[in-house]
Amino acid sequence: MAESEKKNLKKEENVTKQSVETIYAETVTCSKSGVSSINAGRAEIDHSGIGLLKAQHVQQSNCGNAVVFTRNLKTSSVRSLVTIADNIEGDVKTILDKQGAAVFGVVFASVFMLFRIIRRIFFR
Repeated sequence: MAESEKKNLKKEENVTKQSVETIYAETVTCSKSGVSSINAGRAEIDHSGIGLLKAQHVQQSNCGNAVVFTRNLKTSSVRSLVTIADNIEGDVKTILDKQGAAVFGVVFASVFMLFRIIRRIFFR
């Protein structure tokens, strides 16, 4: 952790019905809020939208996330673009799971190859 992050690190942060840019804290409690980024040891989040969530232990209910990095995720009804966790308990709906990533890769590679072939044929 950088020296500037250590200075901004709080022991505990409680956010209710607010919009916040970035939170650095050991323990974060968030309810009915929108947060761009959370960096925490433990996070308890309820009815909130989070952009980037990095924490050791996360407990969420009825939330929407863009990206989640955690060791332990305990949840009920969470939607996420990308979730990377060692242990997940509960219902997490991700947009980009293994199958979604595979399909995205095949489609992207196909389109890339199509344009490459067109370039070779018409622009030699």
